[in-house]
Amino acid sequence: MLKKIILILCLFTQFNLLASNYPAPTLESPRSTMNYFLKTMKGFKKGDQEGLNLAIKALNTSQLDQTSRVSTAKLAAKRLINTLDRLEYINIAKIPDKMKDSNLWIYKKERIIDHGNEIFLEISIARDSDKMWRFTPQTLSSIEDFEKSVRSNNVAKGVIELKSWKEKFKSFFPSWTSQRSFLILNGQWIALFALVFFGHILEKLIRLIIIARIKSIFESQNIHFTQKREGFFSPQGFFFFSIFWIFGLEFLELPDTILGPLLRIGYIAFTIASVFTITQIIDVICQYLEKKALESENKFDDVLIPLIRKSAKFLVYCFGIIFIGDSLTLDMKNILAGLGIGGIAFALAAKDTISNLFGSLTVLIDRPFSIGDWIVVDSKTEGTVIEVGLRSTRIKTFYDSIITLPNGSLTNATVDNLGKRTYRRYTTKLGAQYDTPVEKIEAFCEGIRQIILSHKWTRKDYFHVYFNGMGDSSLEILVYLFWRVPDWSAELQERHRLLIDILRLGRELGIDFAFPTQTLHLFNEEQKAKENCDFEALVYGKELAKGITETPISTKHHRSGKITSDEISL
Repeated sequence: MLKKIILILCLFTQFNLLASNYPAPTLESPRSTMNYFLKTMKGFKKGDQEGLNLAIKALNTSQLDQTSRVSTAKLAAKRLINTLDRLEYINIAKIPDKMKDSNLWIYKKERIIDHGNEIFLEISIARDSDKMWRFTPQTLSSIEDFEKSVRSNNVAKGVIELKSWKEKFKSFFPSWTSQRSFLILNGQWIALFALVFFGHILEKLIRLIIIARIKSIFESQNIHFTQKREGFFSPQGFFFFSIFWIFGLEFLELPDTILGPLLRIGYIAFTIASVFTITQIIDVICQYLEKKALESENKFDDVLIPLIRKSAKFLVYCFGIIFIGDSLTLDMKNILAGLGIGGIAFALAAKDTISNLFGSLTVLIDRPFSIGDWIVVDSKTEGTVIEVGLRSTRIKTFYDSIITLPNGSLTNATVDNLGKRTYRRYTTKLGAQYDTPVEKIEAFCEGIRQIILSHKWTRKDYFHVYFNGMGDSSLEILVYLFWRVPDWSAELQERHRLLIDILRLGRELGIDFAFPTQTLHLFNEEQKAKENCDFEALVYGKELAKGITETPISTKHHRSGKITSDEISL
């Protein structure tokens, strides 16, 4: 173990020494550029991967596809060093250090015939717009053919040969695989089909093994996947396939004009798969959080979790669009800057949307209602809140329709939250027939009070039961009370119990409930004329009323609350 650690430290020290021996990338002349390229590639030959990353600074990659620029530049650097090593041992002193009258220095320029086609080969260094000298785009475009033309040559004396496992691997294949057929080599066509085939197998294996394991972990947490949620695993397989495709293309040494579009397709597929995978993960996490929120009494979580889900998905989609645009080589910096310049116009055009977004923040912070609350908005819209989104709030009415209200309108609306009530009020009038004895009416009222006190969920400290009026067809008894119940269903249940008990009490007392009736009396004018008002009758009426008031049968005190014997006076 100690030997391995010492070996790693030695290798690390060697790489640091190599890096410190590299010349600075001044690229101020053809000599400086050639010297820098040869020294950095020498470090790469000795095993320092950073040498290759430094060497591509000496190449003019402006005409390469932006998506595959780095990969193509590294491949071109390897081919260039292979070509230079087989041409001759380069004497740096013979390369011009100053070029006053020209911006181009040509190292080699040849013409070859390949399958009847005339090909011009060139290795040259030119001064760019930043005053630095780099190997020209013509060098990069012809270096593949140049390398083939000198492949049979031996490496120049005193030069370290670049050894690659790819070259050894290619030697096992027949010669026809190195022949070109429709844009790329036959071997590259075979490799592309193999890449698709093995990528498909990899996707299936991942879905059968790894994703099955993930599914079992979720189900151990009581997160079960419905048939709709089974699609959760589809983008994940495509996600791994796109990764395999991108890394596989790096080893095929495809031309820049082919590699760029294929990599672009891979990056776009990777981004789309990543977006769908992340959004599916967000759904699963939020599903778990929603389950936990249902177990808690705090309804704020019921509003917060859907907002988090939609906000997170919105951000993921935005980043996905940016990455896709970057993969398509669009200048996303300028596009985003343009959005900043056009922000005022966008804000004016989307003021309603922005208002709705701020409205959702108001709903989140002020919490005028929660999921499941029964609300009335501006005395017009009534129903149960089922969802609070970034733009709108959805309310389910009691006739089973869905009303969507913009959140911006809720900030200025009057919201009556019936779901936040501690008590639910109930009032009604009971009609007794006019021939009901007053003693029975008094007993009936007292019995109803006792029923209210006996029921579990009624408010005991505030209720009213009184003979309250003489209607057209009945003696009206007012019943006014409250229940402390969580929802409308419980309220209906308690209302049912109360009314059933009142009916039972009325039957026991022999009270008949009145229904609207009218009696027609014919006016007798002769009898009316004969009637005289006796003065003694007036005196009798006063004395009778005085006696009634002095001996009441009703209680003296307010009848809301528990009955005590002191409150009853006959």
